[in-house]
Amino acid sequence: MKIRFAHVLFASLLVFSLILTSCAPVSPTAPAAQETEEVSQETAEKPTIVVAIDGDIDHIELQQFRTIAGYDATANLYEPLVTQKASLNASGVWIGENEFIGAGAETWDISDDGLVYTFHLRKEAKFADGTPVTAKDYYMTFDRAINGNGYIKLLLPTFAGIETIDQVKVVDDYTLQITQNKASALSLIVYGFQVLGAMSEKTIKEHATPEDPWAEVWHRTNANSSGPYIITSWKPGEEYVFEPNPYYWRGEDYYGNSKVIYRVIPDASTREQLLRAGDIDIAQGIPYKDVKDMQSDPNLTFYTIKTPRVYHAGMNVNKEPFDDINVRKAVSMAVDYQAIVDNVIYGFGQNPKSPVGEGMPTHTEEFWPYDGASLDEAKALLTEAGYPDGFEVDLLVPQEDQARMDAATWIQAGLAQIGVKVNINAQPTAQFNSLLDTHEQPFYMFEWYSWGNDVAFQLTWNFRCDAWTNYAMFCNPAMDKIIDDLIVISDPAQREQLSHDGQKMAVDAATWIYLYQNDWVIAARKGVSGVGFYNDLHTHFSNLTK
Repeated sequence: MKIRFAHVLFASLLVFSLILTSCAPVSPTAPAAQETEEVSQETAEKPTIVVAIDGDIDHIELQQFRTIAGYDATANLYEPLVTQKASLNASGVWIGENEFIGAGAETWDISDDGLVYTFHLRKEAKFADGTPVTAKDYYMTFDRAINGNGYIKLLLPTFAGIETIDQVKVVDDYTLQITQNKASALSLIVYGFQVLGAMSEKTIKEHATPEDPWAEVWHRTNANSSGPYIITSWKPGEEYVFEPNPYYWRGEDYYGNSKVIYRVIPDASTREQLLRAGDIDIAQGIPYKDVKDMQSDPNLTFYTIKTPRVYHAGMNVNKEPFDDINVRKAVSMAVDYQAIVDNVIYGFGQNPKSPVGEGMPTHTEEFWPYDGASLDEAKALLTEAGYPDGFEVDLLVPQEDQARMDAATWIQAGLAQIGVKVNINAQPTAQFNSLLDTHEQPFYMFEWYSWGNDVAFQLTWNFRCDAWTNYAMFCNPAMDKIIDDLIVISDPAQREQLSHDGQKMAVDAATWIYLYQNDWVIAARKGVSGVGFYNDLHTHFSNLTK
């Protein structure tokens, strides 16, 4: 499979699906009363955690794009073969490490050539209907991912060397073997993605139709959970209730709560009021401008988590005047980066100074050249490029993202000082996406974080010649070679050197204005704990408690 095709479908849809909200789906079938009752008896002494979310769950079909809240749900409904090991840091935040432990698989073996992964499944694992989780179920999950309508088949060849279902074999009920066509340093990361969590073969076959052979319609609003939670109430646009899966193999001691309630509260001020009043335990999406005031409330606590999501303004190297590197460097010199950090994200974050944000392994700032740059230097570069009087350009911005709108005004002000007139072209998200997807926009605002939190993913999606989401149209075969090596080489020292080479190449090319990477600030009632940062950025419910 050509990687260009993979990126056309996977990367562009992934970015855009995560920032859209959709119409609410039909209510799924609730678990049987007996199952719900069993959960209540086992965990009656544990607290209920109420989380106010700013966007709705559109659906819970595991292998289709969905909203952020939808991904939060499925992260807790389905169990992949492996999962990140996590530890509690000094701030009380669970941090996923760069080490994987068994989840659906108790143990696994890797052949000496790195091509064959043999997973030995847990015999005690069961779905929410009480049926065992077997190798046939994981085989069905991979079959569905490779041959179904979802997007997972588009990342498996590149990052895990899997192109056909023939490479996945059921050895026996509790042994699954995967034979890759290339070794990959990213395989375990991919096998730990929630989108490859065990789906019940029996359930899929029961709900399949000739028009829908993978039972996607049923799974949009239903789940026979292999993971730690089940959905017991679904009220679109209002509330979703998640309770412990009574058949989950870890047992009741695994849970810090009796249930987690996701309450849909789109208005930020309402979320703040509910949190202050004690009507909810956690509020997502509190605006940064409000956080400092709220921090004075003794009844609240705030968890600040550094995330490697890089916000940037991209410059298309195929479009004048950005086809000249001196123009790109001049523009980069004219931006007041600290003012953006101070006034757009109110100090909750920093300038990343690299496409590999701080918090992603191998991040470095050593190649950043713009500290101390002067406007005179920028003007001289413009003159050298043939623009002594500057130029005029439109900057494409998604109008719903207030932070990016604010950052655009700082870019506008900075570039005005070197004679560049920036017109802010604010567009609704759908139109913004359509315009960006033409690859014809000379100047645009964008952001990126790669699931897996690895430099190979980050550079692939943004700097590979044929990557669909390489909207700056940067292309250098040497970068492609670095990316190819990062995918297959596992030695940490070699990977770090390759990463630094790639970061230097990207920063030197000056195709991005590196604006900010914002912290993830979670507001909670005092005494609420268990928040975490994992490489897919989604909430793991089991640790939440108070």
